[in-house]
Amino acid sequence: MDSVALAALLTKLFVAIHDIGGYPVPEVYPEVHQLAPAELQQKFCKGPCGVKAFYAPNEGVFIDSSLDLEQDIHARSILLHELVHHVQSVSGRFDSMRNACIRSNNAEREAYRIQNLYLISIHSTHRVAMTGWSARCRRNEVPTPTIR
Repeated sequence: MDSVALAALLTKLFVAIHDIGGYPVPEVYPEVHQLAPAELQQKFCKGPCGVKAFYAPNEGVFIDSSLDLEQDIHARSILLHELVHHVQSVSGRFDSMRNACIRSNNAEREAYRIQNLYLISIHSTHRVAMTGWSARCRRNEVPTPTIR
């Protein structure tokens, strides 16, 4: 995706995040790095894994270059999810929470919620789930109790 098309897409996605989540559209957009799947996996997981994208506050968004951001609604929603993390970071939304584990889990939960509401808003039947994902926490830092 060329830089002009990417900038236009980022604007659309940040407006959607504003409309859905109430975050202001940022004045400065994060850099978006499109990496080959193996390169992305090496950077994030240090080897093969299922990662498609991630956000690093001082570096920007890293996304799998094999995703078709122009045509694939689900791929665009993955980018939107990472952009939610950018606005969370810029706004300090979860900074006052007592520990990193709780901050990470709440930020991730909100990003999935906004991603799903975005998919609903564009009439996609696809949904994403946080199932199985949780920040690795010490036993006394688990943010939500296990329901049995």
